[in-house]
Amino acid sequence: MTALRLCFFSLFCLAASQKIPRLKLIPTDRLNASFAEKAELLVLFHDAGSDQLFIGGREQLWILTFKDSAVTPTQIQLSADEKVKADCKKKQRADQECHNFIKVIQRLNATNIIVCGTNAASPKCWLLDNNNTYYESHTFKINAGNIVPALPSQTAVTIAVDGNLYSALSGSKSIIQRSYGTKRLIKTEDNWLTRAEFVSAALLADSNKVNDEIYFFYNEVNNSAGLDDEPYKAQLGRVCKVDEGGKNMLIDSWTTFLKARLVCGDPRDPKRFHHLRDAFLLKESRTLYGVFSSSWGKAAVCKYSMNEISSAFKTPKLKGYTGPLSGYRIGTCISPSSQTQKNTLTIIKDHPEIETVIYPEGQHPLYLLENNENYTRVVADRVRDASNVTRDVLFLGTDQGKIHKVLQNGEQTVIIAELSPFKKEAPISSMVLDTTMGHLYVSTEFEVVRLLLADCDQYKDTCWNCVLARDPYCGWDPNGKTCSAVAQSGNHTSLRLLQSLDPQSTDVCKGVEDQKNQEALKKVSVDPTSYIYLPCPLRSYHATYTWIKDDSKEYPCSIDRESCTLHFGESNPMGQGIFKCTSKEEGYREEITAYEVTLNGGRMPEVSLVVVATGILFLAITILLL
Repeated sequence: MTALRLCFFSLFCLAASQKIPRLKLIPTDRLNASFAEKAELLVLFHDAGSDQLFIGGREQLWILTFKDSAVTPTQIQLSADEKVKADCKKKQRADQECHNFIKVIQRLNATNIIVCGTNAASPKCWLLDNNNTYYESHTFKINAGNIVPALPSQTAVTIAVDGNLYSALSGSKSIIQRSYGTKRLIKTEDNWLTRAEFVSAALLADSNKVNDEIYFFYNEVNNSAGLDDEPYKAQLGRVCKVDEGGKNMLIDSWTTFLKARLVCGDPRDPKRFHHLRDAFLLKESRTLYGVFSSSWGKAAVCKYSMNEISSAFKTPKLKGYTGPLSGYRIGTCISPSSQTQKNTLTIIKDHPEIETVIYPEGQHPLYLLENNENYTRVVADRVRDASNVTRDVLFLGTDQGKIHKVLQNGEQTVIIAELSPFKKEAPISSMVLDTTMGHLYVSTEFEVVRLLLADCDQYKDTCWNCVLARDPYCGWDPNGKTCSAVAQSGNHTSLRLLQSLDPQSTDVCKGVEDQKNQEALKKVSVDPTSYIYLPCPLRSYHATYTWIKDDSKEYPCSIDRESCTLHFGESNPMGQGIFKCTSKEEGYREEITAYEVTLNGGRMPEVSLVVVATGILFLAITILLL
């Protein structure tokens, strides 16, 4: 019976190992900045290679400078104009709406950053130069209402391309437009979007710049939903960078806009994920990663090929359109001097959606998040491992302020670790990746943190701890006897770092001298009639744990937070001997802790607290340390 239970527990761990983080860590090498609750941080902006981070919130723009182990803040007050604030209050708007919430920060060119806020329901923009001097919108021609919404509850998505600003505003009159720059300002028609909720935007560059495409990712109200259907549907919209608009009455409209349904799940499975929370385009591999949630409370991650998506838009069949398409170039990015594309507006004006539904690679999610958390944000990095092979690493923010670091390679998806960098639990609101400097910036409504992408000190104890982490940023240095960062530039195979991202490989650390990692033998005397708890700290949530008495009899243990605890009581009486807790993962076996237990002859029960290496307190009846 014991063997059966051990087998079941082992199978359970193997099945669940890909859906739970292997490690739960508090990053040691991080820089934090905390803000007052009224700050209400909403948006981050960071230039790759810079040591500055721009943060927009309520009435404020903060510029954080990260140097060595310190963070220096610069604060710029951007309050709502007193007149528009008074007008806002006269209209009996909610007090929350009569402030200025900074919701857009984008670099326009080498010398200017544009900053836009709600300005008490009367949107306003500022231009910030490299000396952090700012200029109000009346000094340059811009319609702030095209860039930022009037209300803090509405979302805005912007992207700057070649000095032009593209924006998407959510709400009852949602719109995608080229809103500022040297090119003609053009927009979507009113019937193309239905109460859209935008989450992100991305440029898909091509070797031929004429073919550059800009994608917007959003949710839309599902007007055709039945009683048991999802109320929203995820969509992606696409325009061509070279688009210069239509002609005659449609001169201000996109001629290249098309949209498609985006689904996370198997087309044959009714339990699909329809609510898009965030999307990130990994440009190096032209891969789209999206995080979704469902009406039944689960979260999922899906992966899409942007090459396949782009192809679907270039050879579309329009939903609901039955007429001829010969002679038109629907979905094609062509030179703005051509008149052919402008004629397509007569068709796409009433038929902007393509019939092709975009499903993920393999037609299934990479994995589902099994606990009660939801993902809120995603970014991804293309990493070179110790063998100079490129791998995708995802960083996924949760609604409880955690970050999941995930290795994704084909069918292999491993949650390397769950990072807990914040002091206060709150949803992750923004994430910005700087691969040039090797940093990840993450914010909640109250805090901002900068993390190392290659935080190898977390696995530094032994070769096996480093290799089993399966973190492509890190490898074991046999000479320095430490877990070191893999160089991300040039050919670095000569560094001879030991690393294996293949779960079948178990001999990487053979012959490498490791320091012993098990705890010292603890001697305890107990009352055999009492309830006894022997804790064993968890070093990996992907390992299987077993208690062994006198190197012969095996006992199952129960996972309880950060321990695999051995329980003894009336139904399972204690016998004296040496009890060892061992873990096994990918062929590597390790002794974690050991107790030498003797029976004390039935003294009266006493209560004491045993503190284990993990720092957790376990209540043990009649355990007396000798």
